Amino acid sequence: MSKSYPKMAFFFSKNNLLVLLFCSLASQVFASGGGMSAIPNTGPKMLVPVPPTKTSPINAEPTKVESVKTPAAQTSKILPYEAEYKISSNSLTTTATRSLSKQGNNWQLSQRAKLMFIKVSEESIIEDGAMGLRPLRYEYSNSFSSKHDQKINFDWPRALASDKKYRKPWSAPLTAGTFDQLSAQLQMRQALISGRFDTTMVQTVVNRGKHKTYRVEKMGEEVIDSPVGKLNTVKLRRSREDSDSETIVWLAKDWNYLIVRLEQTDEDDTYSLELLSATLNAKKVKG
Repeated sequence: MSKSYPKMAFFFSKNNLLVLLFCSLASQVFASGGGMSAIPNTGPKMLVPVPPTKTSPINAEPTKVESVKTPAAQTSKILPYEAEYKISSNSLTTTATRSLSKQGNNWQLSQRAKLMFIKVSEESIIEDGAMGLRPLRYEYSNSFSSKHDQKINFDWPRALASDKKYRKPWSAPLTAGTFDQLSAQLQMRQALISGRFDTTMVQTVVNRGKHKTYRVEKMGEEVIDSPVGKLNTVKLRRSREDSDSETIVWLAKDWNYLIVRLEQTDEDDTYSLELLSATLNAKKVKG
């Protein structure tokens, strides 16, 4: 079992698996809107293997595709939502809530989770203006251990990103197209919503003072079973050069490309998450 422990958690005993599970929310990719967040450069993973889900290409069985059509919630604009996801590690599970709301001209993408006495929160404030989507502030906090807390400020006029809250304060040059691990998820979804995602896209994510570049490629479309019903999805793969880590994500085409399922592999470990319920623009998501 110890081999499957999330990385960076080796100093915990087996009796602290509940703590491991919750602390691993720091490396959440789902997102979020997740938020599919870009995986932090360090910190444990928190997802868990799940039995393979039966899927079928949308065009493989026309009658089934017809049966899962939903009233079109899809538009060319990003829509606010509230969602609940199941997250697991080994045999342990908990849930996380995620919301996207408009705050003036900005978007607020938040994630909250709680397990016993531990609380984890993550939030990104994202500008939506003439320059397109770009992050203004990212915060992460963990009530169990504050040493990984972050508060990244994106100073676009000065082209500088900095974090004075992290245990090793840092600053780094900021270039167009740089995101935090939550806002990167929204940028990916916006590309799909607006029809600007062709076959691949590249994302640069800054986290703990480091910049990493990810390649996101479209793998195809599938109808999948989920707790909210059968959903038409687009399937994406996210990877990074010189890394064995890989993330597969399914996003609901009829529901503003909301993330429905995610699976991550890292060396011999596989983790996953699943959408339990959601409302999109105050409308219940269902297959």
